[in-house]
Amino acid sequence: MAVPVSDDAPGDADVSVSVADSGVSAGGCLRTSGLGSCLGVALYDPEAGIGALLHPMLPFREDETRRRERYVDSGIAEVLGQLEATGADRDRIVARVVGGAAVVEFGWNEDDGGSIGQRNVAAAEEVLDEAGIDIVGREVGGEHGRSMRFDTVSGEVTVERTDGERTVL
Repeated sequence: MAVPVSDDAPGDADVSVSVADSGVSAGGCLRTSGLGSCLGVALYDPEAGIGALLHPMLPFREDETRRRERYVDSGIAEVLGQLEATGADRDRIVARVVGGAAVVEFGWNEDDGGSIGQRNVAAAEEVLDEAGIDIVGREVGGEHGRSMRFDTVSGEVTVERTDGERTVL
């Protein structure tokens, strides 16, 4: 189930978003960890100060019995709806995409679409492009897991990789 909208003041406790889930915040911080082949998709309306974080596992929804947030395509659609319901304007929303690493080998290769991480990144790029959402920051691929913290006051996303690298998007 999606995390409800948080009106926390800056500096209040972060809201954690689990795998196959999402959260929306106006003025707080959203955090997720365990991003290997999974993605962290931060969507943000800077004018409204409303942001959402999605943590999907797989690129496209093929099992209607599973949560929408488990998949990149249906998860992004779900979160965009949540953002619009809380006052965000789709024309102002921008995205930052994190994760999509090749930390687990599933036997896929370039001939059949790449690793699950590559497939997740490609799905996010496709779905966001179709929705008219610009990706303004990326920290994707490679072989290291990540965690991320999304500050919905500033729109800043801080990414920490398991190799010690830290990036601000």
